[in-house]
Amino acid sequence: MALFGTDYNKAGRGISKNAPKKKAFFVFWEIYFRKFWKLIQLNFITFIFCIPIVTIGPALSGMTKVLRNYVLEKGTFTFHEFWKGFSKNLKQSIPVGIADILICLSAVAALRVYPVLAQEYGNIYNVLCVVSVSFAFTLLMMNFYIIPMIVATDLKLINIIKNAFFLTCIALKKNFITLVIVITSIAFWIVAVFLNNMTVILIPLLPVSFIGLVIMFNTYPQIQKYVIDPYYEERGEVNPEHSGSIPDEDASVFKDKGGTEQIIEAKNKKNKTIS
Repeated sequence: MALFGTDYNKAGRGISKNAPKKKAFFVFWEIYFRKFWKLIQLNFITFIFCIPIVTIGPALSGMTKVLRNYVLEKGTFTFHEFWKGFSKNLKQSIPVGIADILICLSAVAALRVYPVLAQEYGNIYNVLCVVSVSFAFTLLMMNFYIIPMIVATDLKLINIIKNAFFLTCIALKKNFITLVIVITSIAFWIVAVFLNNMTVILIPLLPVSFIGLVIMFNTYPQIQKYVIDPYYEERGEVNPEHSGSIPDEDASVFKDKGGTEQIIEAKNKKNKTIS
């Protein structure tokens, strides 16, 4: 039967595997709105697990594990995956979380103390302030990679930190864009709370998972390209994270013929009643 001019008894052409890929901007928002309610749930879980300050690192690891599945377009049970990421990465993520807190406090102190000292003792303290803030921003961009590599690889922490520094330098432009989005998002929520104190009740529900998704979406492809893919290439294997990757297409059981099928006209049959 044709409904509003569309005949759903006809078989369509399917989707070609060679169809042009969507731009990353649109893919991100598709994921975000499709997972919106789950992101609220994930944000709340992460917020609760961050309340003991010492568990901030593991909580971010749990959130990152869930977001990694979202970016890879893989189904996931939110709390189950969160708990796996939280519990299995305690050893590496706890010191990272504590270090992040200390670095943030040091950066804030530098912004408050050095300008005052510069007024009394000269511009050398302005230079020290700029160096300190630049160092803090570099470490922040390294964090875009540290937690995801803790979750996705079995590397030692020292190697993860080295890789994070190299990836920060290699993908500097994308990292800078991600940094701007992160800072803008944080600034937005600070202003929102300042203008309306009631906005604070939304913090356990929205901003953390959004920022995490931005970071994961922009940086995880770099981790795949420079860390994970080379590991499988050395062994002559295909990275299983790449959806739809088939090592040998001729050996596959089913061959993808999306976009090449012929339209089939459905035959109308009278309904039969079994008595």
